[in-house]
Amino acid sequence: MVYSGQIYRRANIAYGALSSRLGEHNFLFENSPSSVDADLLAHVLVTLQVLPETSVLRSKLLNHDNLVKYAEKHKAEFIEDGPSSSVPKFRADPSSSTPRKESKPKPKPKREKTQEEKTFRKRAKYFLAAQLFAVVLFLSVMGRYDSSDLDDDEDLGFE
Repeated sequence: MVYSGQIYRRANIAYGALSSRLGEHNFLFENSPSSVDADLLAHVLVTLQVLPETSVLRSKLLNHDNLVKYAEKHKAEFIEDGPSSSVPKFRADPSSSTPRKESKPKPKPKREKTQEEKTFRKRAKYFLAAQLFAVVLFLSVMGRYDSSDLDDDEDLGFE
């Protein structure tokens, strides 16, 4: 059976390896993003934004500044700088709680999507597909995982 301490130690080893591989580069491999970059970006963003501040995994990740900077940079580039017109903006309307007469909404003419919007949607689909693949791969690998096959990681010096 794998204990939580072993899991966190392995996560720290993995973060160290990824941090070393990334160095000061923009992407893990060459000068263009890969599915591994998408997986890493998703993992780091979920770890930083979803897990509580007291999370051990989050604290292990925060020890690797270049991974955190990598995620912040690519979050700004790929997620926040996406086409703002495709994301509806809602404002709180104080009069919305009062009853209104039903009226038919005016049909809006359909506009053609810009190339930037098409590219963004395509990237988003690839990103989601890569995440689904990563989860399936992880579950299939962990399903075949036997703790007796493990080497003792004590001599690596990672805590």
